[in-house]
Amino acid sequence: MKSSQLLWRRFGWLPAVMLLLVLAVASCAPNPNALIISPQLGEQMVARAAGNQVVRAEATPAPKLSELSFEQITAGLPPELVTAISNADPAAGEQLALQNGCVGCHALDPNATMTGPTWYNIGNTAVSRIPGESPALYLDHSITNPGQYVVPSYPDNIMPKTYTSLGTDDLGTLIAYLLSQTQE
Repeated sequence: MKSSQLLWRRFGWLPAVMLLLVLAVASCAPNPNALIISPQLGEQMVARAAGNQVVRAEATPAPKLSELSFEQITAGLPPELVTAISNADPAAGEQLALQNGCVGCHALDPNATMTGPTWYNIGNTAVSRIPGESPALYLDHSITNPGQYVVPSYPDNIMPKTYTSLGTDDLGTLIAYLLSQTQE
Protein backbone atom coordinates (compact mmCIF):
# COMPACT_ATOMS: atom_id res chain seq x y z
CA MET A 1 0.00 0.00 0.00
CA LYS A 2 1.30 3.43 -0.89
CA SER A 3 2.09 5.90 1.86
CA SER A 4 -0.49 8.41 0.53
CA GLN A 5 -3.22 5.76 0.75
CA LEU A 6 -2.08 4.89 4.24
CA LEU A 7 -2.22 8.54 5.28
CA TRP A 8 -5.69 8.92 3.78
CA ARG A 9 -6.91 5.85 5.65
CA ARG A 10 -5.38 7.03 8.86
CA PHE A 11 -6.49 10.67 8.68
CA GLY A 12 -9.42 10.53 6.28
CA TRP A 13 -11.83 11.05 9.15
CA LEU A 14 -10.26 14.44 9.93
CA PRO A 15 -11.97 16.40 7.07
CA ALA A 16 -15.32 14.83 8.03
CA VAL A 17 -14.90 15.87 11.65
CA MET A 18 -13.85 19.38 10.61
CA LEU A 19 -16.93 19.66 8.38
CA LEU A 20 -19.17 18.60 11.28
CA LEU A 21 -17.52 21.16 13.57
CA VAL A 22 -18.07 23.95 11.04
CA LEU A 23 -21.74 22.98 10.70
CA ALA A 24 -22.16 22.83 14.49
CA VAL A 25 -20.65 26.29 14.96
CA ALA A 26 -22.70 27.75 12.12
CA SER A 27 -25.90 26.45 13.69
CA CYS A 28 -25.08 28.42 16.86
CA ALA A 29 -25.15 31.76 15.06
CA PRO A 30 -27.79 34.07 16.57
CA ASN A 31 -31.02 34.58 14.70
CA PRO A 32 -31.54 38.33 14.25
CA ASN A 33 -35.30 37.76 13.96
CA ALA A 34 -35.60 35.82 17.22
CA LEU A 35 -37.33 37.41 20.19
CA ILE A 36 -35.07 38.23 23.09
CA ILE A 37 -35.86 38.59 26.75
CA SER A 38 -36.79 42.21 27.28
CA PRO A 39 -39.51 44.27 28.95
CA GLN A 40 -41.39 44.19 25.61
CA LEU A 41 -41.22 40.41 25.19
CA GLY A 42 -44.84 39.84 26.19
CA GLU A 43 -46.13 42.44 23.74
CA GLN A 44 -43.88 41.04 21.01
CA MET A 45 -45.15 37.48 21.57
CA VAL A 46 -48.78 38.63 21.43
CA ALA A 47 -48.09 40.58 18.23
CA ARG A 48 -46.38 37.59 16.62
CA ALA A 49 -49.21 35.24 17.67
CA ALA A 50 -51.69 37.64 16.05
CA GLY A 51 -49.75 37.40 12.80
CA ASN A 52 -48.08 40.80 13.04
CA GLN A 53 -44.44 41.32 12.26
CA VAL A 54 -42.23 42.37 15.18
CA VAL A 55 -39.70 44.99 14.13
CA ARG A 56 -36.97 46.39 16.36
CA ALA A 57 -37.21 50.15 16.56
CA GLU A 58 -34.02 52.12 16.10
CA ALA A 59 -32.93 54.03 19.18
CA THR A 60 -33.60 57.72 18.90
CA PRO A 61 -30.85 59.99 20.19
CA ALA A 62 -31.60 61.86 23.40
CA PRO A 63 -32.40 65.52 22.90
CA LYS A 64 -29.86 68.11 23.94
CA LEU A 65 -30.61 70.52 26.76
CA SER A 66 -30.69 73.40 24.27
CA GLU A 67 -33.65 71.74 22.50
CA LEU A 68 -35.83 71.86 25.64
CA SER A 69 -37.92 74.71 26.96
CA PHE A 70 -37.29 76.07 30.44
CA GLU A 71 -40.53 74.39 31.54
CA GLN A 72 -39.30 71.02 30.25
CA ILE A 73 -35.93 71.51 31.95
CA THR A 74 -37.47 72.27 35.35
CA ALA A 75 -40.58 70.04 35.23
CA GLY A 76 -41.43 68.44 38.55
CA LEU A 77 -39.56 70.93 40.74
CA PRO A 78 -41.23 72.99 43.44
CA PRO A 79 -42.09 76.52 42.18
CA GLU A 80 -39.66 78.21 44.59
CA LEU A 81 -36.76 76.14 43.20
CA VAL A 82 -37.83 76.89 39.62
CA THR A 83 -37.75 80.59 40.50
CA ALA A 84 -34.33 80.22 42.13
CA ILE A 85 -32.94 78.52 39.00
CA SER A 86 -34.41 81.17 36.68
CA ASN A 87 -32.90 83.98 38.81
CA ALA A 88 -29.55 82.24 39.35
CA ASP A 89 -26.17 83.30 38.03
CA PRO A 90 -24.60 80.03 36.82
CA ALA A 91 -21.11 81.49 37.27
CA ALA A 92 -21.81 81.84 41.00
CA GLY A 93 -22.54 78.11 41.06
CA GLU A 94 -18.88 77.39 40.36
CA GLN A 95 -17.96 79.22 43.58
CA LEU A 96 -20.65 77.25 45.47
CA ALA A 97 -19.21 74.00 44.12
CA LEU A 98 -15.81 75.02 45.45
CA GLN A 99 -17.17 76.13 48.84
CA ASN A 100 -19.14 72.93 49.34
CA GLY A 101 -16.30 70.62 48.28
CA CYS A 102 -18.12 69.25 45.22
CA VAL A 103 -14.99 69.54 43.08
CA GLY A 104 -13.22 67.09 45.36
CA CYS A 105 -15.30 64.26 43.84
CA HIS A 106 -16.59 65.68 40.53
CA ALA A 107 -14.49 67.00 37.65
CA LEU A 108 -15.24 68.92 34.49
CA ASP A 109 -12.48 67.03 32.68
CA PRO A 110 -14.00 64.02 30.90
CA ASN A 111 -10.73 62.11 31.19
CA ALA A 112 -10.38 62.55 34.95
CA THR A 113 -11.54 59.61 37.04
CA MET A 114 -12.76 60.71 40.44
CA THR A 115 -14.93 59.35 43.23
CA GLY A 116 -18.08 60.88 41.73
CA PRO A 117 -19.36 60.99 38.15
CA THR A 118 -17.92 63.62 35.83
CA TRP A 119 -19.64 66.95 35.44
CA TYR A 120 -18.39 67.19 31.87
CA ASN A 121 -21.49 67.78 29.72
CA ILE A 122 -23.75 67.07 32.73
CA GLY A 123 -26.39 69.45 31.37
CA ASN A 124 -26.93 67.22 28.33
CA THR A 125 -26.37 64.01 30.29
CA ALA A 126 -29.07 64.98 32.79
CA VAL A 127 -31.64 65.22 29.97
CA SER A 128 -31.78 61.45 29.57
CA ARG A 129 -30.17 60.08 32.75
CA ILE A 130 -33.54 58.97 34.15
CA PRO A 131 -36.27 58.56 31.52
CA GLY A 132 -39.29 60.71 32.26
CA GLU A 133 -37.45 62.94 34.74
CA SER A 134 -36.50 66.51 33.86
CA PRO A 135 -32.80 67.41 33.90
CA ALA A 136 -33.17 69.88 36.77
CA LEU A 137 -35.21 67.39 38.81
CA TYR A 138 -32.53 64.74 38.26
CA LEU A 139 -29.83 67.16 39.44
CA ASP A 140 -31.94 68.21 42.45
CA HIS A 141 -32.39 64.57 43.48
CA SER A 142 -28.70 63.86 42.88
CA ILE A 143 -27.77 66.63 45.31
CA THR A 144 -30.47 66.32 47.97
CA ASN A 145 -31.23 62.59 47.78
CA PRO A 146 -28.10 61.05 46.24
CA GLY A 147 -29.07 57.44 46.94
CA GLN A 148 -32.25 57.67 44.86
CA TYR A 149 -30.28 57.05 41.66
CA VAL A 150 -26.63 56.03 41.61
CA VAL A 151 -24.77 56.31 38.31
CA PRO A 152 -23.65 52.82 37.21
CA SER A 153 -20.06 51.92 38.16
CA TYR A 154 -20.05 54.41 41.04
CA PRO A 155 -20.49 53.30 44.65
CA ASP A 156 -23.57 54.17 46.67
CA ASN A 157 -23.34 56.10 49.95
CA ILE A 158 -20.30 58.14 48.89
CA MET A 159 -22.15 61.39 48.19
CA PRO A 160 -22.83 63.17 51.50
CA LYS A 161 -26.48 63.53 52.36
CA THR A 162 -25.82 66.89 54.03
CA TYR A 163 -26.61 68.98 50.97
CA THR A 164 -30.28 68.98 51.91
CA SER A 165 -29.28 71.92 54.10
CA LEU A 166 -28.49 74.08 51.08
CA GLY A 167 -30.92 76.95 50.87
CA THR A 168 -33.28 77.15 47.91
CA ASP A 169 -31.30 79.98 46.29
CA ASP A 170 -27.97 78.15 46.65
CA LEU A 171 -29.48 74.91 45.37
CA GLY A 172 -30.98 76.76 42.39
CA THR A 173 -27.63 78.41 41.68
CA LEU A 174 -25.78 75.09 41.84
CA ILE A 175 -28.34 73.42 39.54
CA ALA A 176 -28.13 76.36 37.10
CA TYR A 177 -24.34 75.97 37.08
CA LEU A 178 -24.57 72.24 36.38
CA LEU A 179 -27.12 72.80 33.63
CA SER A 180 -24.71 75.28 32.02
CA GLN A 181 -22.14 72.49 31.61
CA THR A 182 -23.05 71.49 28.05
CA GLN A 183 -20.46 70.65 25.46
CA GLU A 184 -22.17 70.47 22.07
